[in-house]
Formats: sequence, structure tokens, C-alpha cells
Amino acid sequence: MRGSITVFDNLFNIHDISALNEKIRQGRTRDIFERILRGRPDKPWGHTECSERHWWEIPEVRARWNLMMTGDVNTDYFTYFHRQHIGAGKKLKGLALGCGTGHNELELASKGFFESIDAYDLSHSRIEQARERAAVADHGNIVDYAVGDVFSVEMPHEAYDMVMVRQSLHHFSPLESAIERIIGALKPDGWFVFNEFVGPSRFQWTDDQLDAVNGLLARLPERYRVRWKSGTVKRRVHRPGRLGMMLYDSTEAKESSRILPLIERMMRFADVRGFGGNVLQLLFKDIAHNFMRDDEETKQLLRTCFEAEDEMLSAGGVDDDFVVGICQRRE
Repeated sequence: MRGSITVFDNLFNIHDISALNEKIRQGRTRDIFERILRGRPDKPWGHTECSERHWWEIPEVRARWNLMMTGDVNTDYFTYFHRQHIGAGKKLKGLALGCGTGHNELELASKGFFESIDAYDLSHSRIEQARERAAVADHGNIVDYAVGDVFSVEMPHEAYDMVMVRQSLHHFSPLESAIERIIGALKPDGWFVFNEFVGPSRFQWTDDQLDAVNGLLARLPERYRVRWKSGTVKRRVHRPGRLGMMLYDSTEAKESSRILPLIERMMRFADVRGFGGNVLQLLFKDIAHNFMRDDEETKQLLRTCFEAEDEMLSAGGVDDDFVVGICQRRE
């Protein structure tokens, strides 16, 4: 493995130490302690505050996603799928797994797509915030939030018109059993809609990915590479050691590379669309806040970054690390 001191097939590498130090500098010591030493299963998703260190916080990135998924920067994937495959007039009974703080479900409720949504998350704090949001938005009669995970919640057989998972499926393991439960909960003509990371399991990035990201990172002005909170300068991106990944969050991307093959084997795809992430997710991690500026230099740098990812995807042999899909039970 180029540029790393690793042991046992990257079970551990020297860069894990610097990654741990960076988390400490960002004020996340207590988070590390609770995750690793206390072993709380809900801790990886217990936080409810927003930070500006991830790629999804950049408005131009979210507009790019819409363009890649639907062909229109102003149309999100769910609206597109609903229009193309479901149609107007039918009020859906939905199930949302891994709903987090509930923003997505409330947005769907406001669009009038659903009669009801049963929404679950493992984190008590996130469910509490979701309930507060629902009360403020006056959607408590549509969305019912509760604590639970895919393996423990009650899923009545063939009860739902739609099951939705948004950036949580890559945490579900054993994955095949989770998909089986989802299939069982769907009505015969029901839909499964997902928005997911489907890239390398345990974030074992490819050499080509790392070369593309680090080459692009080196071209950015230093002030755009200053990390969130810590103030250090981001100089390179490395693969994380698998042991560190398991200790910090035992479920993170555990079977992510199996998601698409399993769904394709177990269900019937109606539509699936990629929205990249091979370069941009790694590039913008911890430095996304620097790209929130509304000036021409920032906009030009974003265009350069987008073009770099487009080139990697169009070169062939590389699939999107993030996809959205809509599928149904097989006959």
C-alpha cells in the first residue's frame, strides 16, 4: 500500500494516530471515549448538532447531486422517483429506517406524498429532536418517531407502500437479513427507496481514488485546506486502518460494497442513479466550511473540484460511491 506503514492488510496504519489526534484537536475527546470505552451502541449517532466539515453542507454540492440524480438542480431524487414511478393521487404509508433528526421525513410530509410515516432511529437524542421538529412543523399527525433499529422494530408483514433508508443502510449488518426484513414489510406492489454510500467497505479507498484526491488537494490554496475547529492544514488523505474504524464505529461501512449486489439479487431495480463522492467526499471532509463563501474564487475552485471527479467517473472502471435507487419485490 503506497505511502503508508501498515500491518495485517491495513488492520492498523501509522496515519490512524494523526487521525485520532485531529479528532482530539476538534474537541471530540469525550466522543472518542464514549464510543470506544463505553461501547454504547447508539453513541456514533447520538449527536444532534450540525457542523460544516462535511461535503453535504456545501450548497453547490447538493445542487450538483440533484443535477446528477435527476437532471435538474432544483429537483431532488425523491420527487423525481415519485413523479416517474408512483404518480400523483395515492397517499403512501411509509416506513423510514435510520431517520436521524427527522428532517427528511418532515420534508416529505410537507409535500403531501404520505398518509403516515413510521420513522425509527437508534439514537434517543435524535428521536427527541425529531419529535420536537414535528411538533413545530405541525406534522406530528403524519410522522410517528420512535427509537429502534432495523432488527428490533416491529415491521408488520406487507404493511407499507414504501420503505425508505437514507444514508443508514451502510450501517446495517448483517446486511442480507436487513434487506430481507425490508422486503417482508413491503406490500406486493410497494417500493424501497434508498440513498446510500456503496463505496469500499471500511473506507478502504483505492489507490486511484487517493491519487486523484491528493493531487487535487495539493492544488487548493492553503487557506481552503484549514480544518474545521482545529486550524491545522489538511495536506493528504489516507486509508483508515480497519481496526480503528471498528473501534470508533463498529458499523461504519461494514458491508457497504455489498449493498448494490445484494439488492440487485434480492429485488428488482426500477431506477438507480449515481452521484459521485469518489473524490469530493474525501476532499471536503473537515474543510467543507471553507467552501461556503459566495465569491468567484470559491466558485471557480468548486468547479475545478467537480470537473476532477467527473473526469475520474467518465474515465471508466470506476463506479459512483454514492447512489440513489428505487426498487420493488421480485415477482
